[in-house]
Amino acid sequence: MPDATYGHQDRGSTGAYASYYAGMDASMQQKVALTTAHFPTSGTVVDMGSGSGRGTYDLACLHPELTLVGVDINPTAVDTAATMFQRPNLRYVAGDIADPLFSDNSIDGILDSSVLHHVTSFNGYSTARLETCLDNQVRALRTGGVLIIRDFVVPDGPDEVVLSIRDDDGAADRTENSAADSAITGLSTWALWQRYAATVAHGRYGAGQLPWSALGVDGDGWRRIKLHLRDAQEFILRKDYRRDWDVELLEEYTYWTQAEFVTALERRGLRVVTAAPIRNPWIIANRYRSRARLTTLTDEGLPFPPTNQLVVGQKVAATQGTRLRLQHATTVSAPAFLQLSAWRADDGATFDLAERPGRTLDLIPWVRRDGQILVLAKQGYPRPIVVADPARPNLSGAKWSGYLTEPLAAITDPAEPVEIAVRRILRERAGVADSTIQALGEPVRYATSAGGLDEVVTALAIELTALPIETNRHYGALYDSGVVRALDARACLRAAQIGGLFDARLELGIHRLLRTLGLPGSPWIGAALQAPDHDRDWPITANALHPVTRTRFSPTGPMTGYLAVQRGRFMETAADGRVIDATEREWLTTPRASSNTAVILPVVRIRGRLLIGVEHHAMPAVQKAFGNAGYATVPAWRLPLTVERLDHAERWACERLHSEHGCRVSALIELGGPYLATPGATPELVHPWLATIDPQYGPGDLHWSPLSEALIGTPIDAHLAIATHRAAQVLHHGP
Repeated sequence: MPDATYGHQDRGSTGAYASYYAGMDASMQQKVALTTAHFPTSGTVVDMGSGSGRGTYDLACLHPELTLVGVDINPTAVDTAATMFQRPNLRYVAGDIADPLFSDNSIDGILDSSVLHHVTSFNGYSTARLETCLDNQVRALRTGGVLIIRDFVVPDGPDEVVLSIRDDDGAADRTENSAADSAITGLSTWALWQRYAATVAHGRYGAGQLPWSALGVDGDGWRRIKLHLRDAQEFILRKDYRRDWDVELLEEYTYWTQAEFVTALERRGLRVVTAAPIRNPWIIANRYRSRARLTTLTDEGLPFPPTNQLVVGQKVAATQGTRLRLQHATTVSAPAFLQLSAWRADDGATFDLAERPGRTLDLIPWVRRDGQILVLAKQGYPRPIVVADPARPNLSGAKWSGYLTEPLAAITDPAEPVEIAVRRILRERAGVADSTIQALGEPVRYATSAGGLDEVVTALAIELTALPIETNRHYGALYDSGVVRALDARACLRAAQIGGLFDARLELGIHRLLRTLGLPGSPWIGAALQAPDHDRDWPITANALHPVTRTRFSPTGPMTGYLAVQRGRFMETAADGRVIDATEREWLTTPRASSNTAVILPVVRIRGRLLIGVEHHAMPAVQKAFGNAGYATVPAWRLPLTVERLDHAERWACERLHSEHGCRVSALIELGGPYLATPGATPELVHPWLATIDPQYGPGDLHWSPLSEALIGTPIDAHLAIATHRAAQVLHHGP
């Protein structure tokens, strides 16, 4: 029998648990995806609250070199999991996740997925037991170990809101003395709300004390309720979990804000790699969008709160940094690192351009092991510039400490031959011996942000015969340069799909590596999009992805003012607040626009063939690097300073696609998580969308090309390359 503290969670027999967990396992793929890019590929990882064991089993299958330990407080669940899911690298333990179950400094990774709210809910709705839980878990981590939390979050937004729900989607029965689950399942959402408001009790309210008021019915038949945003979130999160309604009522899902999660981890000496809100696209599409609405008290539409929160913390030594902070910044007229210039086209158009000196090399060393493709990457590399714009935060709501996972990258002298530079960088920064280099892939060159930055990356994959020992080699301006370690290639792609990996260049390198090897990427687990087939004529532009233009640029007089360079001093602080190092950096800004970029890749299926729509541009950075100024890019815009929410950005970008290109969007999804295009030069964060185009309004003025050509070719523009690779995953367009 489960521990008395959590006894209310008991569903009874093994058969009842199997049925209950079968419903939970539908979202397990997303849980695994959010975590695997951050765990090591060897060592011991603990899945706290492992439940059915399916998620722990999936991790064990994905990482055969890891030892996985599933922990659950219910012995029935542990016995069932141990019987149903068996692997040599997998075991299960019965115990309370808040107790000290493992010796100090013995674990490489801990996953708390949708479980910590049980610790608060079944301990008097207090976070005191949660604090003890985190103390014990952090003590169990080795230095370098990772703690990953995926759970609900107290939403940001106005304190009071209006929740609109339906009263015609079920029965209106309000029998108060019927608490059986069968009496709940058929109720309308409005009737369920009345039952919920009258009976829910947790740390903030006793039964029947939840504050709310009915505001009547609007013209479309929606019942309107005035209440606190947190209470609205609690209800819409649970309104579809009716089979175990009485048990669900005992749980308070939300207990901490994002800031409180971050503070809790930093207080324990962890480096918060990322804290990102997660919006499960299936839940939003099927349980939120057509079933509930949120507005302000003045009837302004509000986005639905995140379905979950991902928080990743890494345990570092007391001498290492846990956070990067901008101390001060100023706009500089004479930059020392980034150089500004103005260029005039022969048609009279003038463009600002920032130049980043040297040649940028991105290296993706890889090995094949038991069906896995493992890549060497840098984890925890300090990138101060990504925290350089605190006054204009990114629209995704993600927060980070400034330490990223990225490819092995270096700025080198263009006169140094590529092969010599590659071998030197691998030896110096990753400890790769020349004797273990099997083959160097074909270099690929692309522009990271051709509209304003003269940076062209030379990227190549390097096949190794063996992985080097995990190494931490100092070569940066700050105290900590991170650690080089092996990561599962497909796990990185899964994380990028749903906001768990932010470096675009690592993702792009992995996409190209897998396609070169003829291997599939990772199944898409973000929002789904169907591209219906149309039987009609549609123009296809020859050389759409590699246009040739006669436009030429030459240096000209004063800047237009669109670009500017800032210089600031950044501090690297330890967990106790001590400043352990500091450095100055220059970065590129857009004074009249935000640090957020919207990207929309238009697609249409014509007679079974998937086509993408691209813009043709001419830019001085492309001319300098490739000789010809013309290049193809996905439609993209720097967002204005007035666009401060992701849903507003989505609407704004769709309107621009229509007004500028004549394309009308019929369906739109987020094309994976946001990404940093070039974190060594700018804090710009890119938010990508994928749109099907309504064919009755025509192709507009875009140039259309088969998606397959973008995948086998090498687009100059990084945004186009990332968008097409992600679109191929969404639309099941494999190699």
